[in-house]
Amino acid sequence: MKKRKTLLLPLARQFTVILILFTLCTVCITIYSTFGYSRLQTSFLNNSLESYSAQLAKSTREAYESYENICYSIAYSQVVQNYLMSENRGKSYENYRQLENQLSNTALLNPYIIDIAVYGQDSTFASLCGSASNYEEFSRSLSDSRFPYRSAGVATVNRTLCHVLAMPIYSLGTGESRYLGILFLAIDVNNLLGNSLKSDENDYDPRILFTDASGQLIYGEPQLYDALCREEDRSDVFQIQETSDNPVTYAVTGYSIPGIEHTLYVLIDKSQITRQVARISGRQLLVMCAITFLALLFLFLLYRPLIRSLKQLTDFMNTISSGDRRAMKEGAVIHQGLIGSKEISEISTAFNDMLIETEKLNHTIFDTYTRMYELENNNRKTEIAFLRSQINPHFLYNTLTMICGLAAEGMDDKIISVTGALSRIFRYSIKGSDMVTLEEEMSIVRSYLMIQKERFEDRFTVRYEFSEDSHDCLIPKMVIQPLVENAIVHGLEKSLEPGELLIGAGRNPEHGYLAIWIFDTGVGMPESRLAELRESIHRSVYNKTGDASADLEDLDSQNHESIGILNVNSRMVLYYGTDYTLLIDSEEGVGTNIQTRVPYRLKSDTNARAAQNTNSKGENHVPGNCD
Repeated sequence: MKKRKTLLLPLARQFTVILILFTLCTVCITIYSTFGYSRLQTSFLNNSLESYSAQLAKSTREAYESYENICYSIAYSQVVQNYLMSENRGKSYENYRQLENQLSNTALLNPYIIDIAVYGQDSTFASLCGSASNYEEFSRSLSDSRFPYRSAGVATVNRTLCHVLAMPIYSLGTGESRYLGILFLAIDVNNLLGNSLKSDENDYDPRILFTDASGQLIYGEPQLYDALCREEDRSDVFQIQETSDNPVTYAVTGYSIPGIEHTLYVLIDKSQITRQVARISGRQLLVMCAITFLALLFLFLLYRPLIRSLKQLTDFMNTISSGDRRAMKEGAVIHQGLIGSKEISEISTAFNDMLIETEKLNHTIFDTYTRMYELENNNRKTEIAFLRSQINPHFLYNTLTMICGLAAEGMDDKIISVTGALSRIFRYSIKGSDMVTLEEEMSIVRSYLMIQKERFEDRFTVRYEFSEDSHDCLIPKMVIQPLVENAIVHGLEKSLEPGELLIGAGRNPEHGYLAIWIFDTGVGMPESRLAELRESIHRSVYNKTGDASADLEDLDSQNHESIGILNVNSRMVLYYGTDYTLLIDSEEGVGTNIQTRVPYRLKSDTNARAAQNTNSKGENHVPGNCD
């Protein structure tokens, strides 16, 4: 399964993104709720205004219906009948007094009644506060006695602009009724319709226009009425320019007043509703912004100490990573301020405890590693010494066997030569450093070959191929002689024809090692035997028990003929590692080539490094040094 790539962001940036998203979400929710609330308020106000307009029209209709009833009750009362039909002067005065009382009592029934007047056909006139001149024009226009209860017009009565209602008066009796006069009712229309606008529940101020059947304006602003009349289609919405830069849009609702065939127009300023809704919505938006600001401030006060604490902890960790051991001993000290995080405190405490335990563990590991290294180094030296000791018995056995043969034949000179060469080889193998130059190693190999040449006479020739820069290279002692011995015993000795032994060395500058090869033109090895030998070399490296004697005994029991090769391979691995195992190529009837490699190091370089280390140690221990 493919591993998903993780986007790593600093915690401060993550908090910033969270705050931005929170702010955006809050703003969006606030705007959405504000617009929703605005729509709700607009709908509510519109419904309220419609309900208010309908209620105003209803109250106006009821008022004018009550005025009609008042007119009927006065026009056909016995007092008015007696007053208009009286022919006796004394009786007429008494009837007038009764009529005046009745009109006064009736006017008390409604606060908007300014005057009640009775205008007789014979110019008889009675009124509460007005004069006959206020109604003469109306009486002339209503000379037709067949008119119904209706609006006469607008007049100023008792210094008040009034809406005058008129009703014809007929005689009551069993016979044919007779036209007696007109009853006039003067209504203070300004107070009647103006008081309807006063409401503690509404902040808006609707406009009212009141017109009669002929279209004459009874109440309202003429400018608004003219603008309304200019609307050809009389649409529900029209616009008027109240000032040069303030066009006002009104919504119009018209209601008909039955009985007098008047029309009541309620005009609502839509911009006034918009301003009211905007004011309410603005308050809500302001409150939401204040809440959002407080929430953001609270979040900021919470996360800022957290980020600061994490930054301090991260800086301390980086200080530890840079190797500042003094900071490790002092431990992490996190300053969180007034508002802190319990988790950060627990993390810093746990981290300090971890540093203490790590310091203890480091000391334990260092002590253990030192002891293990010393033990491994001792084991390695013991194993190398043991492997080197195995060379002498094998070689000694073969050489002594040859000396016995020479003694049997009486070859004293050759015995002296062989014995001298043998003594040089043993002196070389048991004394001196473990590392020698290739030239020193080859001097012993030549002594060994001299012994073998005496043994095999002209059975093989020896050829050397060494580069100029290979002679001073350091190699382990006694690694070439066993390989040369193996090539002679198992390669050239078994061949029926004279052979050749090639010993050479060359440097590989690219990989930094010196290659040493021993090639013989002996009998070679079949592929099965070559594979078996390579497997033994691999097993000698990776299947070790740690007991050099037991490991060598096991290999000897399985590969007795190749014990010298396996011995040298084990030594090379102990010195240089698994990358420096022996490389063997062989072909049956052609010959065998064995190659070993060592890191290219010169004796002069080693001596220089040793002298430098000695000098550096001496400088660190100069008496009187104050550092």
